[in-house]
Amino acid sequence: MPVGLFANDPSPAEVRAYFTPERALITGIVEGATEYLPVSSTGHMIISDELLNVPNDKGIFVSGVQDTKGRRISLSRVADDYIIIIQLGAILAVIVAFAERFKNLIVGIVRLEAESFKLLRSIALAFLPAAIVGLLAKDYIPFSITIVAVALILGGFLIFFAEKKLASHPASPGELSEMRPTQALGVGFCQCVALIPGTSRSLVTILGGRWVGLSTAAATEFSFLVGFAILSAASIYKMASLGPALTQIYPIGNATIGLAVAAVTAFISVKWMVGFILRRGMAPFAWYRIILGSAILGAKLTGWL
Repeated sequence: MPVGLFANDPSPAEVRAYFTPERALITGIVEGATEYLPVSSTGHMIISDELLNVPNDKGIFVSGVQDTKGRRISLSRVADDYIIIIQLGAILAVIVAFAERFKNLIVGIVRLEAESFKLLRSIALAFLPAAIVGLLAKDYIPFSITIVAVALILGGFLIFFAEKKLASHPASPGELSEMRPTQALGVGFCQCVALIPGTSRSLVTILGGRWVGLSTAAATEFSFLVGFAILSAASIYKMASLGPALTQIYPIGNATIGLAVAAVTAFISVKWMVGFILRRGMAPFAWYRIILGSAILGAKLTGWL
């Protein structure tokens, strides 16, 4: 991403100027449309920031602003954390799209129903590996558009390979409450790979679910539910760690626009995706990933990006 746009550490007002309504609209659409598709929302957000010339310099910091631990906040962190904040819209979309599922889960827990506790256990077990590894590795994850391109391409070929291998793979539980702890943990460990930008959490969760024996429909729904837990935790953690810097850097009005747009587009994406995958499989997403990744690498080699 562009560097060197600021000769000195910019003021909070200078940084806020980059969070325009237009950027919020584009970011919201990109985040919402891609968060639950197996194409990597983080990768797409990195690409859109590149095209929007969003400053992302690790060596330049926002003047006079610190997080809750007293650390200075770089422009790179400003851009990365904005992605996590906008993901709140995608969280709202899942709550609405799966309102009945969440309602039954909460009611079942209150009533001490075994099936609800089993589903909650499965979500927690799938959530923990990625959460722990993510916290330990958060400062070492490379947010590079080149890495995104390579991950997109490799993920596309992984889909082709997995679809062929999993075609005859037995699928056992028809209901998510029937998942065994080992199956949930297996999905959780698969999600650790998605910490690499461009990989896609949805992709590895769905393929991981199929690998441990879930049906395509169950694996896709489980991807949404685990995504809700991971995105919620990530957004809360980011906002809590920023503390007062959250309102100093990000304009609430424009950030709300991005969040709202992400919610609407994510809802449409969620409602559409399950039926599409059941009808067409994941091959169309594989081709999309390979074409997009190749185009990015071509643009980098020719100096266009």
